[in-house]
Amino acid sequence: MKLITWIVLLVFARSPWQQKADSLINPPLMQQAESILRFDKSTLDIGTLTEDDAPQAYRFTGRNISKEAVTVTKVRTTCGCTAAELPAGKILPGETATIVLTYHPKNHPGTIDTDAFVYLSCSEKHPVARLTLTGNVVPGADEWARYPYAMGRLRLKQNRMEFQEVMPGKRPSERILCGNSGDKPLRLSALVIPKFATFRTEPEVIQPGSEADIVVTVDASLIPAGKEKAFTFPIIIGGVDARPSDRTLNIKVNYTK
Repeated sequence: MKLITWIVLLVFARSPWQQKADSLINPPLMQQAESILRFDKSTLDIGTLTEDDAPQAYRFTGRNISKEAVTVTKVRTTCGCTAAELPAGKILPGETATIVLTYHPKNHPGTIDTDAFVYLSCSEKHPVARLTLTGNVVPGADEWARYPYAMGRLRLKQNRMEFQEVMPGKRPSERILCGNSGDKPLRLSALVIPKFATFRTEPEVIQPGSEADIVVTVDASLIPAGKEKAFTFPIIIGGVDARPSDRTLNIKVNYTK
C-alpha cells in the first residue's frame, strides 16, 4: 500500500476525543498568515527560572506586510501561567506592533513550552500567528516537592496510569494520588475523555493543602469493537490553570477480549 494511502487512513482513524484534544492544543493558522502580520521571531527561549522568581515579560514585534490595516482582537494563551498584552488600535501597512507575554513561574515547575495564538479581526476562527516561550522552571522552596508533576496548583504523584487487564464484563478503576497546593478549593472534571471511561476525585472537592485520589474507571462493555489489545487515550483535566498539554493524563489500557 502506498505511503500516502497509509497517511490518509491514519488521519481518518483518529478518534473524536483525540481530534478535540488536538484542536485545543494546536489550532491551525489561517491561510497566508505570513503575508499579513510577520513577527521578528515566533519562539523565544527564556532560559531557566525558579518558582520564586517574579513574573517575567517578553516582547514579540510584528510588522503588517499587507496592504490593509489590521487589528489584533485577542491573544489566547494555552496556559494560565502566561498573560498577554495586546497592542492598541489599528496596525497600518508597514507599521509594527508589539505583543507582550508575561510568564508567571510560581506553581509551574518543569519544562516551559507555552503558546500564545494571535487573532485578527479578519481571522476570528484561525490565528494569524503562534508565539512560543520555551525554557525551564526549577522548583522553589516547595512543601509539595514530593509530588513531581504539577498542573497549576494541582500536584500529582504521576501523570499517567495503566490498566493491566481489562476484560468484558468488568469495570476496573485506577487511582493517582494528588494534592491542592493552592489557597482555593479545586473541583476537577474531564474536558476530553472517551465514552467508555469515567473520571472523578475522592473527595469531590479538594481543599487547600489537602490530598485526594483521581479515580479513572474503564467500562469494558463500552470499548468500541475493533480496538487493539493495547491502546492509549488522553484525559484533559478541567478545573486547573494550565495549558491543555500540561493538564493531560495519559491512560494505557491492556484489553483482553
